[in-house]
Amino acid sequence: MKTKVSFPVFPAVMLLSVCFVFAACAGVDSSRIMSAINAGFASDEAQEPVFTNAEAVSAMKDALVAAAEETSGTLSKEDGYFGDAALKILLPEEASSMLSCVDKIPGGKKLVDDVVLRLNRSAEAASKDMVPIFSDAITEMTVTDGIAIVCGEDNAATEYLREKTYDRLFDLYQPKMASALEEPLVLGVSADEAWNNLTTAYNKAAGPVNAVAAISGAEEDPMPEVEVDLASYATGKALDGIFLKIEEEEKEIRANPLDYASQMIQKVFGAVKDGLIPETSD
Repeated sequence: MKTKVSFPVFPAVMLLSVCFVFAACAGVDSSRIMSAINAGFASDEAQEPVFTNAEAVSAMKDALVAAAEETSGTLSKEDGYFGDAALKILLPEEASSMLSCVDKIPGGKKLVDDVVLRLNRSAEAASKDMVPIFSDAITEMTVTDGIAIVCGEDNAATEYLREKTYDRLFDLYQPKMASALEEPLVLGVSADEAWNNLTTAYNKAAGPVNAVAAISGAEEDPMPEVEVDLASYATGKALDGIFLKIEEEEKEIRANPLDYASQMIQKVFGAVKDGLIPETSD
C-alpha cells in the first residue's frame, strides 16, 4: 500500500504553485499532481513533506551530473558513436547527390567510408570533455526548475537541459569538435582532410556534367556542388547523440533510483517512483 503524505500548508502551497506553473507552461495534465496534494491535505495529522524543494533541486543536479558522466564515458569510448546505429554520424544530407554517384569518383567509396569513420572518431574524442560544459547549466538550476522537472515526464530533465543550454553548448562544443576534426586520427589523415579530398574530387567531376546539362537546358544541376561546414554539422549530430544518451540515462534513474549512490536521487526519485509525487500523464 502506498503511503499518503501530508504537507504543511506553506510547503504544499509552494509545491502546488510551482508544479502548476510548470504544467501550464508545458501543457502537462496536472490532475495527478492535484490528487497527490489533496491526498496529503486529507490526512488528520500534519506530517513533514516526503522531500523538500531544496532536496528536489539537489536530486536533479545529482541526476544530471550522473547522466552527463555516464554519457561522456559511453560516447568517448572507441565506437561510442560509430558502433551505435542510433548515434552513428553519417555524411550530411547535402551530400546525398554525391553519394548517388560516388562510383564515378576515383576511390570514392573508400573516401566516403574514411570520412564517416573520422567524423565518428572526432565526436568520440570531443565527448571526453563534455561534463565540464554541462556543469554550469546544472549549477544554475533554480528551485522552480528542480520541482518542475521532478513533476515532469521521464525526459523532463533532458528537455530542460536541451532548452537551456543547447546554443551555449554548441558554441562551446564546436571548437572542440573542429579541433578533433583537424587531428590526424586514422592513418595520419584527419576528418577535415578526408572530407576535403572527397568533396574536391566530387565537385571537380560535377563541373563538366553540370555544364553539359546547362547547355541541354536542364533547370537544375544533376550533380550539385557540395559545400558544408563539417564542424557545425558534426557538432549538431554529436549533440543529438549526447541528448539521446542523457535521456536514456534519465529514464534509468527514474526507473531504478536505488541503483545510484546519491542519497538525494534515492530519496526524491524513489518517492516519485512510489507515487508520493506523481508522474505526469497524457
